[in-house]
Amino acid sequence: MAPIGESTLFQYGTGEKGHGVTEDGQRRLKQPRGVSIGADGALLVADFGGHCVVSFGQNDVCGKVVAGESGKMLPTVDILKDIDRPLGPAEGEGLLMKRPVDVCSHNEGGVLVLDNEVCRLQHYTSPDEKAATVVPPPSGPPQKSVNNPESVKYPRSMLLRPSGDVVICDTWSHRVLCYAPGVSTPEVLAGKSNSSGPTPEQMCFPSGIAFDVQGRLFVTDTNNHRVQCFEPGQTTGTTVAGSVEGVPGAGLNELNMPTGLCIDARDGSLLVADRMNGRVLRFPAFGAKQGEVVVGPKQQLERPWGVCQDAAGAIYVSDERKCIVLKAEAPKPLASSPPQKPLLALPVAPKLPDSPKQTEAPKQAVATQQEEAPKQGYPARSGHLAEAPKPAEEKKDVKDLHPCAGDQDAMD
Repeated sequence: MAPIGESTLFQYGTGEKGHGVTEDGQRRLKQPRGVSIGADGALLVADFGGHCVVSFGQNDVCGKVVAGESGKMLPTVDILKDIDRPLGPAEGEGLLMKRPVDVCSHNEGGVLVLDNEVCRLQHYTSPDEKAATVVPPPSGPPQKSVNNPESVKYPRSMLLRPSGDVVICDTWSHRVLCYAPGVSTPEVLAGKSNSSGPTPEQMCFPSGIAFDVQGRLFVTDTNNHRVQCFEPGQTTGTTVAGSVEGVPGAGLNELNMPTGLCIDARDGSLLVADRMNGRVLRFPAFGAKQGEVVVGPKQQLERPWGVCQDAAGAIYVSDERKCIVLKAEAPKPLASSPPQKPLLALPVAPKLPDSPKQTEAPKQAVATQQEEAPKQGYPARSGHLAEAPKPAEEKKDVKDLHPCAGDQDAMD
């Protein structure tokens, strides 16, 4: 479609929420999230709300469904419905999906699709052939419930490494897992399993993952409003963007519920989808005190989720509120080369004096932001004091939003 906004090269999706194709042959999307560039150069889009994966060629307004069926969701098995008979698979098992959230090409052909609500990764060779489950590994014990501490719980992103390792951002377990080929038990690369928090060893509902040329793992720690970097073999993260303390904000040195993440192969810089601020920020390869907006208000971006780049450096970003994917001009590479020096860790904000008059307002502001984030998905902006909070309570673990709860995680 004709591009919208400054520096936008192309728009995928009509902007009308729905599924299927219009009478004039243009593809509707319902809630695009994960995006990637396939081995053939096509744009792959995981339509979270449309329950399918769509592949678009260059300047292709129609695209084609390569996994799942547009608008048709894998039904939930009712264990009480046929209580007198053996429980069988759901109708459409292996062909239909239930809220796909991320996608990438498979090195043996077809696509790998991360199905969020059924908590599994599948390999689709074609829309007409049943998919093979990759995670949980078929050689391991079956995952019957997300209540098991070791289960993968509502993952949001994944990637396939050149070694064949599959890396999954296990969002609701607050960790990143690595499955080596032929191994059923994963290695925890980052995060403390089933434990959320703002410490360097913890994360809180992470969403996006990427590796740089040195093998360092970068993770968007969504509900801590930051990006963490983990050196190979290390589980203690360094904050390279956003708040060390886990506080949201709208400045160029702040983030608010970041999700998608990718690394620019030309200069090693980091691109972050800053979801609640409606922008994509770029940070230098070695870290910096603040980033720069490369896609945002000028392109009329509202709720970005996924971000990726093609070989020329053009940026693709999904906007799940506007039901489109935008292709934006490649930003000029930064002068810095791919990272060869230590990361620049962001400083921890100094503590304020203990005087009640000086500390009361900031504490209330932070408390309000932390409480409102999981409830409304729209924390108070930096420098803005929301309504006076209720009497101080002991801070609870921030709870993210379930994709089926009718809240902003399902449709904002």
